[in-house]
Amino acid sequence: MQLAESLGVTSRTVTNYEEVGAPVSQAAVLADALQVMLSFFSVSPHAPLIEDLSEGQVWFRSLRKSTVRQRRSAVGHGRNALLFFKWIEDHFRLPECDLPFADSAGMRPDLAATMLRAILGYGENPLPEMTSLAEAHGIRLFSLPTVGREIDAFSFMFDGVPYIAVDTSKTAERVRFDIAHEIGHLMMHEMVSEDVAVAGTRDIEGEAHSFAANLLMPKRRVLGMVPTHASVSQILAAKRYFKVSAMAMARRAYELGRLSEWEYRQVCSELTVQGYKSGEPRGLRPEQSKVFHFVADTNRQKGISVSTVSEETGLVPKELHGLSFGNIWTVTGGSSLSQRAILGRNESV
Repeated sequence: MQLAESLGVTSRTVTNYEEVGAPVSQAAVLADALQVMLSFFSVSPHAPLIEDLSEGQVWFRSLRKSTVRQRRSAVGHGRNALLFFKWIEDHFRLPECDLPFADSAGMRPDLAATMLRAILGYGENPLPEMTSLAEAHGIRLFSLPTVGREIDAFSFMFDGVPYIAVDTSKTAERVRFDIAHEIGHLMMHEMVSEDVAVAGTRDIEGEAHSFAANLLMPKRRVLGMVPTHASVSQILAAKRYFKVSAMAMARRAYELGRLSEWEYRQVCSELTVQGYKSGEPRGLRPEQSKVFHFVADTNRQKGISVSTVSEETGLVPKELHGLSFGNIWTVTGGSSLSQRAILGRNESV
């Protein structure tokens, strides 16, 4: 076990630490190995019970590709995000979730996507930035500091609040699809048991993928824009209109009968030659988190330093930076813990 090696103890000793607690003499070494502050081990009576978040509650974007270690690492970042958002919610009013998660469990992907589009009020028009859209409707978005490429994205519900983690090293088009995919999990699969997901009796990932495709590329608008036997240039025009990846657009056109199987393979081959398999040439600019930008900007204006946030959350600046889409790194200036008093509940994001 990596932690045992870092501490110079046996795996059994680490297990004992987890079950009954570690001695105070090991606190500094543990904090350094886990990349947290010493204050991380001082449990606030108002802190979320982060240990309640388990792998069984989390929907992973690439479950089959991820290892147990990677999934555990991702859940660890999810727990850190809970601490970070608790700090934010102590000082700012975030939007409450107003999406119909309780009413859409078990729905067909296309129907769930249509219902959500109706609630959002965009008809069949392209959706705006998915990051801002999700945040505005009460979903807590955070970025993955280190394990993003293996995990891609994941989501979970905690105390009735939805959370989505995304890998910002991907293209903006793929991040948009990942967010839509995770919203699909939150809407359709909250009541699905872990046994069903593991057994594979339902294609959970396929359902979330179908939801994302229907949400971002509604059927009637795609059929109205993409002709039968569509060319690569027509696929690219539709991809720019719907703000999705070229490969996702080609797949959607194929699924809706605008491309035959042979035509789909030819289009994908040409798109690969043009660089669209690994990227999005001349694609969208990366989407930004308005929540974290506002928090960082407000803290900077009021002299709240990253060291204050770090001390009060127990998370090192590097972790805060990684979770906040890179925004918290911009928090500068000196501050003492007493300065938290100047961040009142009147700050709204």
